[in-house]
Amino acid sequence: MEALLQQVADGSLHGIKKYFTLFHASHCYHCGSFLKRIKTMVSVMRDRKENIAPDAAMDRLKAQIKDLDSGTK
Repeated sequence: MEALLQQVADGSLHGIKKYFTLFHASHCYHCGSFLKRIKTMVSVMRDRKENIAPDAAMDRLKAQIKDLDSGTK
């Protein structure tokens, strides 16, 4: 399941597999939380590709994970 969630996060999973993976993640706390975190990490990694300073990218990642942990998003 972890590999499927990673593929959903990076946009490489399509079709019925994507549907069932998202369905599962919406009903499973562990997988739903994992998917939110991996999507956050993918977003920050894309920012780094766009020449955002590594320190700024890490600060943003830490802030977003803190927001996920506190339930503000």
